Order: sequence, then C-alpha cells, then structure tokens
Amino acid sequence: MKTLYSMTLLGTAAASLLWLGATSTSAEAYTVWSRFTPGCHEKITSEALRTVRLDSKAAVLLPLTAEEQALVDDLEFTPSDDMKDLGGVTLLIGVRDNDLKQRASDDLSQLALIHGNPNNQDEHCLRSKSQDEPDGSVAALDDCRNFILGRVAEALDGLDENGFPDVAKRTSLPMHLSLRGTIDVSLPTYYVRIGQAIHAVEDSYTHTYRTPDQAKITVVLNWIDDADGTLKESRDGPAHASLLDTCNDADELRKDKRIMATEAATALLRATLDQQQTKEEKMVTVEGILDKYMSYSPGCTFDNNWCDASERQYKNPGSTIFGCTSGRDGLAAGICSLFGLTMLTRRRRKVASVIAGLVVAGALVLAGGNARAQGPGQHHAGATEPAAQTDQHEPPPPVTTPVVEPGPSDPSEGAWGAYLGASGSVDKPGFAGQLGLRRRVSTQWTFGWDVEWNPWVSVSGPTPVRAGVISTYGTVILRFPLAYESFNLRTTLSLGASYLMIDLYGAPKGSIGLYGAISPLGLEWKVSRAFLLIINPMSVAVPVPQIRGVPLTYPQYRFSIGLGILAG
Repeated sequence: MKTLYSMTLLGTAAASLLWLGATSTSAEAYTVWSRFTPGCHEKITSEALRTVRLDSKAAVLLPLTAEEQALVDDLEFTPSDDMKDLGGVTLLIGVRDNDLKQRASDDLSQLALIHGNPNNQDEHCLRSKSQDEPDGSVAALDDCRNFILGRVAEALDGLDENGFPDVAKRTSLPMHLSLRGTIDVSLPTYYVRIGQAIHAVEDSYTHTYRTPDQAKITVVLNWIDDADGTLKESRDGPAHASLLDTCNDADELRKDKRIMATEAATALLRATLDQQQTKEEKMVTVEGILDKYMSYSPGCTFDNNWCDASERQYKNPGSTIFGCTSGRDGLAAGICSLFGLTMLTRRRRKVASVIAGLVVAGALVLAGGNARAQGPGQHHAGATEPAAQTDQHEPPPPVTTPVVEPGPSDPSEGAWGAYLGASGSVDKPGFAGQLGLRRRVSTQWTFGWDVEWNPWVSVSGPTPVRAGVISTYGTVILRFPLAYESFNLRTTLSLGASYLMIDLYGAPKGSIGLYGAISPLGLEWKVSRAFLLIINPMSVAVPVPQIRGVPLTYPQYRFSIGLGILAG
C-alpha cells in the first residue's frame, strides 16, 4: 500500500505537469513570442520596419554599445538578423510590452492578471467592463485610438530636430530578460512608444469584426467579461476569439487581416519618420491613418447577428471553466483559466517546489516500504536473516542488526572524504557540477568545501547554454543516521561566493558576489563501506554574482545527485 501511495503522489505530480503543458502550447491575441506561442507581433512589426527602411533615411540602423549587446543576447526572443540593431530591438521590445508589462513571457499566473486588468483593455483594442451595448464598440474604439495617439505623441518627442530617432532621449522601461530577470532598461524613446502604439494597431485586426474588405470596424470584441465568466453577448458584445489570433495565413480572411495589419503598422512608422513634416503635421497624418484603418462602421448589432460577420466562424466553442471556453487555444486557455483561478486565490505557487515535495514524499515512502518488505536473503550485509515465513500474508520481523555505515568501523570516529555531484534546475533553467572535500567530525556533523560550475540555459541569445557562474562555498551537513535502514537523512547548508562568467545587462563579466544554498531534506544511501549515494530532491541555490547597483540573483530549485566517498 505504501508503494502504491507513493506512486500515486508521483503520478499526481506528472499529471499536473501534463495539464500545464496541454494548456500552454498555442495562441493569445496576435501573440508575442514565448516558449508556447509564435511571435506574430514581432513578425508583423519587423516586416513593417524592414519596408520603411528601404525608403526612409530616418529609419537608419542604430549601433549597440557593449551593454546593449548584452541586453540583446539576453532577450526572451530572438530578433531577425536585420532587427538586431538598437532601433529594431527597441521597437520589438516596445511591441511586446503591451502584453508582458515586465513579466516573463511564460509566467502564466502573472500574465493572467495583466490581460485581465480592466484598465488596460484599450492597449489591445478590446472593450472594458463598462463598454456595453449599444455604444460599447464606439467607446472601445475611441479609447484605443486615443491610446495610440498618446503613444505616437510621446514617440515624436523622442526624435531629434532633423526627424531622426534621438538615442540620447531615453525611456526607462521595466522588462524581463532570460537570465538577468526583471530590470529597468534605458531605451530610445521613439522606438519604445511607437512600438506600444503599433501593438494596439495590429490588435485592432484580431480583436474586432470588420467589413468584408477589412477597411472598417463593425464590432469590438470582449475579453474581460468573457474571462471572468459574466459575458452576456447582447449586452457586452461578442467574446474574444482565439482562432482570430493566428498569423500563419491559415485561410484567406486571416491572411487578409495579417496583410492589412502589416500595412497599417508600416504607414504609422513611415508617417512618424517623415522628415518633411513638423510634429503637428505628423499628428494630423496619423489621425488620417487611423481614419483609414480603424474607423467605425455602424449598424451591426446582436439582433442582426453582428451583420453575419465572417469572423463569427471563429467563435470559441466548448464549455466554460472560470469563464474560459475549453475550445481556447494554448496560451489563451492557460491565461484565461489561470485568470479565473487567480481571482479566487490571488496567490502564486511554485510548481517546481510542489513537485519536489511530492518526489521527497514518494522517495521516503518507497525507501521505507522497500526496506521493510525485503524477504529472506534480501537484507544488506550485516543484517540478521529473518525466520522462514509461516504465513505469506504475515509481515516480516523487524531488522534488529544495524546496517553497516560507510567510513570507519566506529561511526563516531572522524573521517576524510570527498563529494562529486551534479544538479539540474527547471524553474531558472541550468545545471551544475560540484566537487568537494569533506571532513566528518561526528556521527551527525560533517563539514566541507566545494567548487561548482553552474551554466545557465536560455531559450534565446547566442547559444542555448551560457557559461553562468563559478561558485565556491563552505558546506555544513547535519546528518540523521538511521541505524536499521539502508539510508540516512541529512540537511545541507552552503555559503560562499559566486563569480559571473558572462556579460549581462547591468552586470558585467567578472562581477563577484554571494552564494547560498540549502537542502532541507536529503537522502544518503549506504552503497558500501566507502560510498554513499546522495540525493537532494528539494534544494534551493541562490548565486548572487552582482551585489552592486541592481543585484543579479538567479535562484534555482534544484534536484541534485552525487557520490560521497569516505576513508576508513
């Protein structure tokens, strides 16, 4: 029964992981790039800037400083080669900002709150909760256009007197980098603000019903009421439709929308970089662009099925869970479901720590069950053979002879030893190799010194595996010997220093800081008189190689396995 119970725990953990994977594989809005979604906004915006650069001197490539190159190398996405200058990269960062707001692109629990924020629906050309029929679409579209005009005005303030993007005029923008984490970055104002405006323009093609030629908007869709399960279509308008959010030209309608979104983004860039016009003239031109691509066509209502819009064919099918249809694609389903859950709990949980806890529980139960379930001839060397069983259903008698401990024959004697180990982390992706010296001073206390190389893993950048940090630290181990078991328990604490081996934004190569780690509950299997197999299924390691300015921390939830060697 114990084995079955532990297997059930581990199975629950696996099922949780499978559920997360199943709800995190595809699309939401014109998506920004993540491990789960294609980069629609990046693709459309890159094409627009590429086109404008063919005929605009003001769209010149902007060189990168060494620190800005470190920023590019640490982005969560990989820009096209012709977008890796300061201007192109900043434009794409600005376009992504509407969806991310300094969060990691795979942080679904926090993105649920961002996308469900009733105060920023205008950034995506969606209705707010108050924008109900019969005038909800008009109000939502007005808000969206005002947001775009506001960002365009700020972008124009980022140009120099000749109409070029001024690299000296900067905006501090909080964003999440793959390895550096969340930090404020200083970027050219023009490209930050025009990117945010372009995002809303592009979303106006996926978050609305339009006339057949895609020229005018007839209905603005609703995400916020749909997400919290209160949407009534006759009052709140049609629900956001995930299938409209693709940019792979799956059919003619969605291809037409992508082409028109690219054309509108191109027009906005070209107008704001026109060196022949003043700021006031450019604002008038931009209003004309919005009139052309984002004007309202009245007459479509719930009563006439929204003029039987072609977009109705993409309406989300399925039942509703927390206001989220089971027919939603990938990231949309994950964000929507997590939005509902977050509204109930308002609390973030670390999946990695939960899984680790289940693994520990399962391992302990399995080990205890196996040790007591051994039959004749199956005990460790030194154990007393149990008497022959008279009833196969009767439990075996307990082991009454201690299992031999590795090291000296007298376990209380001091002994020198060594440790060779490896670790892996998923939450902050990375792995590590450790080599250490050990001195056992009593049956319970062991001290040591370790050296560790900890490469970090990034989904983007010049290589998927970066050099990370080298750390060296002292280690204290509190052991809990279990004389009649084939394993002991232990708690491990480490403290030392870490050395950064790569350049990151605001944290140059060669920075030296702190290192700390704890393994609250580990297992050491008594393999032989000289060797221990050591497993720490739930460890937390925190290298902090940059402690000046904005600290650089890289906390890792690790699973570790290693070989301990004891003399004697």
